[in-house]
Amino acid sequence: MVERLPEQDVRVAVAAARTPAAVNLARSNLGIPAGRSAALRVDDRGTVVHHLDPGFAERGGRLPLAVPGYVAVTAHADDGRAVTLQIARVAPAGGGAPRWAAVAAAQDATAAGLARRLEEDEVLFESQGPRGREWYALDDRALRPLTEGRGRSGPPETVTIASYTEALRERAASAGTVVPPAAADRPHRSGDRPWFLVGAAVVVAAGGFAALRHRRGHADRHR
Repeated sequence: MVERLPEQDVRVAVAAARTPAAVNLARSNLGIPAGRSAALRVDDRGTVVHHLDPGFAERGGRLPLAVPGYVAVTAHADDGRAVTLQIARVAPAGGGAPRWAAVAAAQDATAAGLARRLEEDEVLFESQGPRGREWYALDDRALRPLTEGRGRSGPPETVTIASYTEALRERAASAGTVVPPAAADRPHRSGDRPWFLVGAAVVVAAGGFAALRHRRGHADRHR
């Protein structure tokens, strides 16, 4: 249910975080003027951030629920501030094979910090939607919230993949989206989808998860 990025690709992405373009993006995000001497240390490890596979949101079934969205690499300024570079595989403007490059940056080290709370079989899952950005530890059985959601009281609740899938289908049905059960048996190829996954599918996921929490109480996580 979770597609994992080969370690070789992670290493290539981390190397891309050290290129002049990536370093300049990090410096710009931190407000370091061009030409100013300021040390910037880029970590030698990256965190793979997963997103909802749009194919799963539309069809469900045995398709991967989550696929790699980008590799988060933290860079540290000499004044103690940190910036997270988002490294994704993108197609060059002039054509050619996709390559790893920095596509965005954020003034924090959130991904790296949350990655330290993952268990061995879990990946970091990011959801963007009406509730804002939320983070989860995801394995082949359940989603475990890593951050407090807005307007939620009590401890975060773990939700099984089966319940999460049901919530996605209910959300799609309420939005008028047809999710054909037979589509679950269609072959799935990793090349059928983009690597940098944002947009409507993630919004559906966040909305469906919120609806599930509203409708249900605690869902036990089984290992």
